[in-house]
Amino acid sequence: MTGLIRFNGVPAVRWGGRGFDRAFDSLASELFVERTAGELRADVRETPNAYIVQFDVPGVAKEDIAVDVDEKSVRVEATFKRETGEGENVVLTERVAGAVSRAFKLPQAVDADQASAKHEHGVLTLTLPKKNATAQKRLTIN
Repeated sequence: MTGLIRFNGVPAVRWGGRGFDRAFDSLASELFVERTAGELRADVRETPNAYIVQFDVPGVAKEDIAVDVDEKSVRVEATFKRETGEGENVVLTERVAGAVSRAFKLPQAVDADQASAKHEHGVLTLTLPKKNATAQKRLTIN
């Protein structure tokens, strides 16, 4: 197996010389970079009567969450806020800030009028009842 190179994701660091400087610069940029909100993480479960969708929204007030549901899709937008007091300087920030959204197409139509949302312990739970499939109707020919 000539030419095969194994890479385990950790660069070799030489103690002394430019190798150490690059490693330190990389670590410093990771520690002191301002992070923006990424994608909302979600779980989608299905029961015979509904879809249950849960989103992780830690530290987000329910007033900063918008949920849009139509017949075959759901969209959630959340705004993560960062607060600093007067006279404070940010030394390190790892918590995210900004608005993020996530949308799903559902395999079956849902009843948006009966849908509900609950926000508890940093988790947004949507219960989206399925619409009853319309019964087949035989037409009378005139």
